[in-house]
Formats: sequence, C-alpha cells, structure tokens
Amino acid sequence: MSITIIAEAAQGYEGSETLACLLVRAAAVAGADLVKFQLVYADEIATPDYQHFRLFRSLEMPDDAWAAVAAQASRSGIATAFDVFGARSLELARRLGARAVKIHATDFFHDALVGHAIDALPEVFFSAAGIHLDEIRRFVERCGTRADRLTLLHGFQAEPTATGDNHLRRIAALAAALPGLRIGFMDHAEGSVDEAGWLGVLAVPFGVTAIEKHITVEPSLALEDSVSALDPVRFARYVQRIRSAEAALGRADLALSPAERTYRRRAVKVVVAAEPLGQERAIEPGQVRLLRAPLDDGREPMHDPALVVGRRLRRLIAAGEPVYAEDLW
Repeated sequence: MSITIIAEAAQGYEGSETLACLLVRAAAVAGADLVKFQLVYADEIATPDYQHFRLFRSLEMPDDAWAAVAAQASRSGIATAFDVFGARSLELARRLGARAVKIHATDFFHDALVGHAIDALPEVFFSAAGIHLDEIRRFVERCGTRADRLTLLHGFQAEPTATGDNHLRRIAALAAALPGLRIGFMDHAEGSVDEAGWLGVLAVPFGVTAIEKHITVEPSLALEDSVSALDPVRFARYVQRIRSAEAALGRADLALSPAERTYRRRAVKVVVAAEPLGQERAIEPGQVRLLRAPLDDGREPMHDPALVVGRRLRRLIAAGEPVYAEDLW
C-alpha cells in the first residue's frame, strides 16, 4: 500500500480563497495525494479572550469560498482533507466531499466530535501529541470496530520541531503497542534546513501509511504555518524521495527477485567440465572446476561442486561446458 503524502496547507491560506486555491494547485503539481487545510471557525476553537482568537477569526471563509477551493482540487486532480474543530466545520468538510478529516490533538478528548467524524468520513487522521499511551489506547477502544478508519499521526508542531524531538523510533513502538492501527508521521522540520528535505524519508522503513509535510506558495512571504513548509519545487523533491524510499524497501521475504536471479546467472561461477565427461563413471573432484561460462536459457546450472562430484551424467559433456541440474542422475 502506497504511503499517503499529505500537503499540509494548514492556516497558510490566511483567510484568502485565492491563496487557498494556489496552495491546492501547488500541492497537486508537487505530487501530493491530499491537500489539507484547517477549517477554522474561531468559536469552535477558543474563547474570545484567548490570545489567538482574532487570528482564528481572520481565517474564517464563507462556505462558497471553500466550495471554490474544493472545485479547484477536483480540477487539479487532488483529494482534500480538513482539520475540523466542531460540528460546523465537520459538516462543511463532509459537504465539500473531503476524503478525510483530521482530529487535532486539541480535540483529542472531544468524544462527540470524534464519533461524528468517524461516522461521516471514510478516513480520520488524529494527532496524539502530548497524549499518554494509555489515553491513546482508550481512544482507540472507544472507537470500537470503527477504529479501522483511524490513522494516528505521530509528531507535533513546535514551530518548528527540533530534529531530536521527532523520536521516529516511537513509530515502531506505537505500532507494537497498538496492533492493527495505522500510523503516520507529521514532519515539522524547519522548512529552510536540510532535514526538511529528507526527514520524512526516515519514517518510511517504520511502516508509516501517511506522511504530512507543510507546503507554502513562497517561503519569503512568511505566511501562517510557513516555518515548517516547503515551496512547491522542494515539496515535489520531497515526494520523489519518499516514493524512491518506498521502492527501495521492496519486500521482506528472502526469495530471490528476478533481478537477483539474473545477477546470479551472470556473476556466480558454475560447475564446468575440466575435461570431456562421459556417462559411465562417477564424476571425480579433478574433473570439474568453477568458472563463469555462457549458460543456456531455461536450464539451471550447478554452482556447488560438492553436489556434482560422485554423481553420474545423463549425457556427454565437453570440456568447458557447464553442468546442469538436469544432466545428473
């Protein structure tokens, strides 16, 4: 199953339909699977005297503006997702045809919202930043059979998150502690540092099913949530690196792949006749040696002289000719 790459637009649209549509187009061109916005209504998040209430109010957009953003996503060939914070934002996300919603850690204990989100959407991401493991277990247990719609996104936004605070090894620990639950990673490395280009790749071997990274139209504009964001060109490289890492992981089984079998035939020495070999006498040690040699397609050469010496042949073999498995009695 391919990793879902989420272009996190978050609050970077700053209440502007135009900016939101540009972020959608940027995410689509960069190759993300989802573009995700925070669907903000201030009174769903905070009290009027909260320090960021006015910021939240400035992010509010009318429903028809969000409909235009969803239409842009449809034209651009990218699915949408939204952080929701209450009944109003959840209902709008549903009406906009979102593929998924995310429950921010701020609403981790908002059981009614979580329950309605699981009922309304086929996929629900949730953040557990600052949440204890036993609390996460109870969260999943409360979801019951509907937990198969959940994906836990590991990580948190410290604007930006220091490299050492990512604790990627916890992804494996969470998977072991919460069997069956899908785990993803939220990459909040500072957008301008080298780690921002490859940190998400390190999460791939831990079996994550989703990776979220912020996107911005232009870092120099210093829009909301841009501190951890990549511009569209760097985001496209980020996507390519994750896809390459997925391919490089390959399979866990130890059977030789077609490429490995081809390498084996080309590189591993085979048993060849050191002299003409007849059909009557058992092969002696000095009569065979190991060399690279041209091979017949579809026939399996012998590689281990110990499996050849003492055996009899079904046919005559010329000096320098490989011994094949089908030649031996």
